Amino acid sequence: MAGTRKQQHSAADTVRELARQGLLARHFREASVEEGRWLRAGAVEIVWPLVYLRVTRPVEHRRGHHHCAGGLHRLEPDCLDRFHDDVEAVVDDLLVRADRPITNLEGWLTVQLPRATVDGHRRRRGRRGAAQRPRVPNWLADALERDTWLVELAKSVLDWVGVEATVSGGLWPLTAWTERRIVVTGDHTVGEAVVAAEVELVLTAMRRRTPWYERNVERPLGHKQAPVHSPVGDPSGGYAEPEPLALVPRHEVDDTLLLALADRAITLMERRVAAGEEIHKVVADVLGVVFGTLPASSDLDREPGHDPVDAEQVAALVGDPARLARIVATVVELLGRRNRPSGR
Repeated sequence: MAGTRKQQHSAADTVRELARQGLLARHFREASVEEGRWLRAGAVEIVWPLVYLRVTRPVEHRRGHHHCAGGLHRLEPDCLDRFHDDVEAVVDDLLVRADRPITNLEGWLTVQLPRATVDGHRRRRGRRGAAQRPRVPNWLADALERDTWLVELAKSVLDWVGVEATVSGGLWPLTAWTERRIVVTGDHTVGEAVVAAEVELVLTAMRRRTPWYERNVERPLGHKQAPVHSPVGDPSGGYAEPEPLALVPRHEVDDTLLLALADRAITLMERRVAAGEEIHKVVADVLGVVFGTLPASSDLDREPGHDPVDAEQVAALVGDPARLARIVATVVELLGRRNRPSGR
């Protein structure tokens, strides 16, 4: 039957005719494997121009990918993957839902595009083990002191772990998140190092509930494919390991990290003290949370024992009453003068 149809009509023409009769979904469901593939190819031929014009191009413009918005052949690899995913989602939706007469197939598809692509996105997230609709739970928002930017960053983390996209040279899209931070906070003075420290602060808060963290962050993150490294040949005919890219000296990286952590610690202390909590307890708690767990990436290129802060040192510091009292006095002075140790 498929061979006869191929001689008389194109696959796209057959899909349109079956849709006009209200028989497309049933016919596809009952078709042989060969004819099913043929009908799917016809559906793709109809669907892909609509997806590019109505979904992909507007999204690429919003992302600032104006080159990708210039035509299908200009899509970058990750953007092309998203386009194919959206086409597949719309085709699947068409072949299941087209069970009533559809006289204007392109018009019908245009109406269905938003729902079909969103549903497809959620299904793909589900297959990766990620939440289909990532939301920041109340307990996590409370742990982040309801800070607008940190709560949004937490949602961005939950969203990122569930998509296939990756970034070269890192785990998180820090450049995009730094740009988003500027929009949310209006602060143009911070860079990616500060955002990286804030990501680790968010992850530390998430880890307070280990089963939740493993289910919503670790498991889907483990399904991401690592970016491919293109090795560079050396004179001996072998391949050299990539040289680490050091944009700034090590001490400046450490200073930026410590300043970001100190700024966040003072902010949390100020809020909790203003809420009536006892300052000694606040200082001990916040120092343990903020400085007790450094970003996981902070020691990847360090020799053992060369971390800027050691968790055991922090624990010993807050456990010594005399030293803790001196820290509390300093914090009280800082809060009184509102002169925070920050690069902002």
